Amino acid sequence: MNSPTPSHLPPPIPETPGKSFARRAALFGLLASLLAILVSAAGALSVSNTRSPVIPIIAGGAGLLLVVAGLIMGILGLSGVRKHGPRGILGTGITAVAINGLLLILFFTGMVMELNNKILRPGQFRQELRATVQDIQANAKKSFNPKTGITNVDIGSMDRLRTQFDNAAQTLSGDDARIARAMAAHVARLEAAMKKYDAAATAFRNAKVLDFNDLANDEQIAARRRIVQDFLAANGNAESVVSNSEVNIRADLIQLGVTPAKQAATLEGFHSKAAPRSVLILKIRACDDQIGQSTLTILNLLEAQWGKWNYDSATRTIRLEDAEARYTYQQSLAEIRLAGYEQIAMQRELVNLQ
Repeated sequence: MNSPTPSHLPPPIPETPGKSFARRAALFGLLASLLAILVSAAGALSVSNTRSPVIPIIAGGAGLLLVVAGLIMGILGLSGVRKHGPRGILGTGITAVAINGLLLILFFTGMVMELNNKILRPGQFRQELRATVQDIQANAKKSFNPKTGITNVDIGSMDRLRTQFDNAAQTLSGDDARIARAMAAHVARLEAAMKKYDAAATAFRNAKVLDFNDLANDEQIAARRRIVQDFLAANGNAESVVSNSEVNIRADLIQLGVTPAKQAATLEGFHSKAAPRSVLILKIRACDDQIGQSTLTILNLLEAQWGKWNYDSATRTIRLEDAEARYTYQQSLAEIRLAGYEQIAMQRELVNLQ
């Protein structure tokens, strides 16, 4: 039996218009999903190569339109399976619907995450920030003693505040992220300064440098003087950080590339909240400086007058033979007491400041 030649083959069965449309719709749906992936990838790549948001927005919109169109066409293609059969339609249509459906889910998931970053997270950040600031104020008020002043520096809450700004810098975008980074740097400077101050102030208190009951020789005065000098240096550093806060924040904002309008708004907001507290804090630092300087005056005086004074353990006072030295000693003690009273008054005002 002879094999049929091409001329003897039966003519192909022509496709009906409906079947042709269903097959093309399914194929278009599949091609649209692949094209949407390429467009979205190109838009994502452009984010790292340009600061303009136009290209990523256009690419995202085009990708979404392709996904929606591909999903619709895939469904239309599958709708023709019952009438025209599965051949050339079913597999392509299912693949098109599955891929486009998955891409649509991913798109809306990304949109929700972006909405969370830009709207929900900033709101949450503001709430957390407000709660931390309230904790710092509450802890300061709780640690305030009417007789001895603030007895504890709340370093832990400051660390929490810095961490919140650091986290915000990661979740926010644009100028908001840069501002958060600048504020994190400010809190970090303040935290470092207050850690050093707290350690030096604790050493100063524990050393009881003006308790001379166990002072055996003048060499011990030099050790006490170093403790006071360390305290003065740490206090001066804390004073510098506070007084230069706005200057340093402005420098950080400029370096990070924050727009001038946002710089001005940020500094204005910071000044309105921080200025009343900064004034009181600087007065407190001035009181500490006076206490430290007057203490040094007493130590230097007793070192210079060694052998010409004695300590009365009953009254816990120094008796100096030289009248001028005695006057300087009494005046320095009075300056220490007055600075202490003023400091407590400033601290009371600070912890009650709203």
